[in-house]
Amino acid sequence: MATVRVDGDTLNIELSGWDKLWAVHGSFAIPLENVAGATTEKLPSFWETLKIIGTGSVWPLKMAGTFLYHGEVVFFDYQREEQVLVIDLRAGASSYKHLFVHVDEPDTPADAAQRIAAVLGGAA
Repeated sequence: MATVRVDGDTLNIELSGWDKLWAVHGSFAIPLENVAGATTEKLPSFWETLKIIGTGSVWPLKMAGTFLYHGEVVFFDYQREEQVLVIDLRAGASSYKHLFVHVDEPDTPADAAQRIAAVLGGAA
């Protein structure tokens, strides 16, 4: 799970200890200018055609790490059947196209998406 915050002009996604280990990745600090939007809408065929491209773990009901998803490099820190925050990044801003993040309680993916959309000027 992750804590999602907007600090000034930076979107911070802090992974929990175990998620850092499973994902083989640290936390993210993304300039807001590189964020295209945020939503809770999962892309079509969310769990289909995933291929591991380097690091990460696929556990029953848990996915964490860097994956190839429909030809695009994405980051998952997600537990199946739960709502997910989907962060879209601008082309060329990162090697990632999307970040799929399970948000720590009491926050929700919908609340996090709304906060990000608000600082982006409502463009989610």
